[in-house]
Amino acid sequence: MYFMSRETALGAASMLLLASGICEQAAGQGAPPARALARELTSSSRLAGTSGSAWGARLVSRVLRKAAWEVELDSREVLLSLPRRLELAAFADGETNTPFLAHLDRFDADALPPGDVPPFNAWSASGEVRAPVVDVGRGLRGDYERLLESGVDVRGCVALARYGGSYRGVKLDLATGFGCVGLLLFSDPAENRGAVWPTGPFKPDWAVQRGSVSPMGRSPGDPSTPGFASPLVGAGADADGGTPQRLSAREVNGLLPSLPCLPVGWGTAMELKERLTDGIGPGPAEAFLAIDQPRELRVIHNVIARLPGRQGADSAVILAGNHRDAWVRGAQDAGSGTVSLLRAAQHLGERSAGGWRPERTIQLCFWDAEESGLIGSTEWAEGHADWVRERALVYINCDAVVSGTRFSASGTPGLLGSLRSSLEAVTAPDGGDLWTRWAADGEPSLGLPGSGSDFAVFLHHLSVPVLDIHFGGNSGGQYHTRFDDFAQMDRFLDPGWVGHELAGRFLATLLVDYAERGAGLFDEAEAATALAEHAGALGEWLGEERARRLAAAFVELARAARGAGSPPPVDGRGAAPFLAELAVAAGLDGRPWFVNRLWTPGLETGYSAETFPSLRTALRRGQVDAELADLIAALERRRAAWVAPR
Repeated sequence: MYFMSRETALGAASMLLLASGICEQAAGQGAPPARALARELTSSSRLAGTSGSAWGARLVSRVLRKAAWEVELDSREVLLSLPRRLELAAFADGETNTPFLAHLDRFDADALPPGDVPPFNAWSASGEVRAPVVDVGRGLRGDYERLLESGVDVRGCVALARYGGSYRGVKLDLATGFGCVGLLLFSDPAENRGAVWPTGPFKPDWAVQRGSVSPMGRSPGDPSTPGFASPLVGAGADADGGTPQRLSAREVNGLLPSLPCLPVGWGTAMELKERLTDGIGPGPAEAFLAIDQPRELRVIHNVIARLPGRQGADSAVILAGNHRDAWVRGAQDAGSGTVSLLRAAQHLGERSAGGWRPERTIQLCFWDAEESGLIGSTEWAEGHADWVRERALVYINCDAVVSGTRFSASGTPGLLGSLRSSLEAVTAPDGGDLWTRWAADGEPSLGLPGSGSDFAVFLHHLSVPVLDIHFGGNSGGQYHTRFDDFAQMDRFLDPGWVGHELAGRFLATLLVDYAERGAGLFDEAEAATALAEHAGALGEWLGEERARRLAAAFVELARAARGAGSPPPVDGRGAAPFLAELAVAAGLDGRPWFVNRLWTPGLETGYSAETFPSLRTALRRGQVDAELADLIAALERRRAAWVAPR
């Protein structure tokens, strides 16, 4: 007999807790506005391509219009991967046909009202497979190599892999490359650092992390329109005669995963491990996966809001954004960023009602289908690429912003100085300002953003500086599960909603400050100095002499730019010229969508940044000296532009 998955059956506990009032606080006139916004936003699931996401777009638009922002709905037809039927069964051995566990879930993406999607991995291949199970650790290359060295043959097996160490899509690529026929993913219970839900904030044995396995390390966005925008609804195919045609189903399938992949709770994973030889396998336990998950066109909705600046429609623009879709209700990911941006919009709307206007236009973007592979932001930005290159001074990303009140950020080197000014202007909950509080944990710095969120298209494809901000301090196991909901946030991640209100105030301050600064928000000398440090650390694989030459070129650029006034322009760029000058117009070798050769997401990490990828590729091909000379020449051109008479 088959039963719905334990998360589908037991995950309703979150909503029952909420309905019974267990998570209720006093909700009188003194309740923070962020709490009411979050409660409404998380009252429905918001999976891209469903009625829930369309409902979320209407809600966000309503709040923004009420705050006196100009609002546009950007609706596009994109390829998505949503499940219809998901089946998992496990058998003691190859001779047994009675399963010792069995899960069966169905989902109707067109349901009204929308239902909660069962645990699944977007872009998994459809199909059926039964094979022995083998524990592959975290499913990284080193894990497979260790298994091979110990005589474990994973070919023809269903791999059982823990989340962590890389993007889940990398795990599926490696499972495919090492000859597996299916993949089961789970969260290691060792990651729990306290009581599990509903007693505490950590992951119970039934909770499952959903997630995409799209090949975003090579080309994020709609896989059927690589490098160009998916059409607006109603525009028609090739409406202007110049838009490239969407790839065929055969072409798309050649780019996407070919194995069935399914996430499971850690309780299920432990049941499987108990029936593996030495807890590793292969076998004797076998798993049967049957996945019916079509890849089909659906409509997504980006919400774009503008607060016009005094300099007019042709001025440079400050961009900020967050995805408003979620795997289920997504209170933290990314409801917290959505609510924080909406609170910032309300603060600025109140000022504009009194006659104030920002110096330059501020544009807020609430993306759809980020969870499926950064689709909403990528398709919008590809469709507005020339405008972004000409106008956008910075993009501020607000994904999963709040799980506490302690500030941190990653971003493009060159933004730390201007970020400091806004942090110093905002008071921390425990007194002092946000910069001082951040500095108390050590010298503040900006980590290099890799990928996995909506900044990717702006940074790596269009050469716009980005910030990715967070307010943390509390933790839980809710990531991409059904219990990432209002109750989890209300009880554990941000009780009192102080973090949300703080993030809203800070974002409003930062947006206004950046609108005033214009091009001055980016310090090219600061950027070059930071990158010189990264270059100097390359000696182990690049060679000490080469690393010193590259670092010296960055130092010379920093010396020329320091205190030299406004940055020299770059042809075709009205804003943010630094990254554009150093970009590879044709894209990185084997990854043409990525033009940033200073750092990119690693192909076998997916999320974290890897510095100087063009040099790494050139070293493997015996062409490193030519690539190094080209990069140093680009830095010299930039240095010369700074010192030339203007």
